[in-house]
Amino acid sequence: MLQDKNTRYYIAVLAVLFGAFFLWAFFLSWFHGREAQNLLFEREQTIVSSLMEQGVPRAAIAQAVKGAEPNGAGAELLAQLGHTQSIPFWLFPTIDRSVRLFGGIAVGMAGALAIILFGMSIRFLGKREKLYRRAEGIITRFSEGNFDSHLPQNEDGSIYQLFAAVEELAVALRAQSEKEQHRKVFLRDTISDISHQLKTPLAALHMYTEIIAQEPDHKETVKHFSEKIMQSIDRMEQLVQTLLKVSRIDAGSIVFQKEWLSAAELAESAAVDLSTRAAQEGKKLIMEGDSAQMIFCDREWTREALANLMKNALDHTDEGGAVTVFWERSPAMFRLSVADNGCGIAAEDLPHVFKRFYRSKGEGCRQGIGLGLPLAKSIAEGQGGILSVSSTPGEETVFTLMLPTEAVKQFP
Repeated sequence: MLQDKNTRYYIAVLAVLFGAFFLWAFFLSWFHGREAQNLLFEREQTIVSSLMEQGVPRAAIAQAVKGAEPNGAGAELLAQLGHTQSIPFWLFPTIDRSVRLFGGIAVGMAGALAIILFGMSIRFLGKREKLYRRAEGIITRFSEGNFDSHLPQNEDGSIYQLFAAVEELAVALRAQSEKEQHRKVFLRDTISDISHQLKTPLAALHMYTEIIAQEPDHKETVKHFSEKIMQSIDRMEQLVQTLLKVSRIDAGSIVFQKEWLSAAELAESAAVDLSTRAAQEGKKLIMEGDSAQMIFCDREWTREALANLMKNALDHTDEGGAVTVFWERSPAMFRLSVADNGCGIAAEDLPHVFKRFYRSKGEGCRQGIGLGLPLAKSIAEGQGGILSVSSTPGEETVFTLMLPTEAVKQFP
């Protein structure tokens, strides 16, 4: 509580007021004592003077004044004169004057302290109410999704600790809101991508079906366009499956099952389905690297990433060319690289090669569906790594999948 500056100020003023009150009470007690002493001395002077005028010996008067205890005879005489304790004090002019003076001072002091305390409380509560209203407005904007304003946190105290907790909650809500917005945009873009990419094969299917329907008796025509239909269906299936894989990884719904694997065996398994194609197209598929090195990764997903990089390299390599897969470790990273001596990538295309459906416009390069590289990049990043590319147009292109050092192991 005392961490709050305003609360400390309020309590300090209260302490000062209470201190002033006790000092004033002490002063009034002293003043009342002096007044009572003066009244008693004045009364004694009056009585002594009267007795001396009546011829009472001085010794007797002195003995009476110094008498410590009253006796019954004195009380009886005073009662006969009408001087008893039941008589109101205001009937005694000197006592009434003293009481009025003391009472006026006490009431004035109490009033002054009350006014000061009331004013200080109003000021303190007013500032606190203003702070609450300001916080209420900011929190209302938070609930409406506006996080431009911030709650005051420039002082210590419980209320500011509460504001800090609310601010943390607002940050979490903002992150959640941005995440939900990102998901909506992601879903919209994914649906848009699927819709856009399916238009061409669907249109081709529609055309092929019409041709077959118009010439059912021409077996060669039916066979030819049936094959084209199957090719379009395969393309659509590949497109949808690949796009769904990329979307699932980017959405964080894939849990990578990492294990220690031989880098050589991983590369060989990724090249199994491409070796026949490379041989048929007159291209070399070369593996280079230490067979003793181990890598900690998800077997199937990393294999698919490497296979996509190899396929992309074969797509952009002419007959007689070579695709080389090599791996190496460094103090910081474990690298799996796929290099080719094909057509290369133009400098203006390099920043875009990992975008979905992006296709290089380089002449002589074969065209794919534009999802293999984005999928490989998502797989690399999903495992805490990165995928980079370097290229010299007309000479070579190198894609490198890098995993952090904690994913490195070597056989003894």
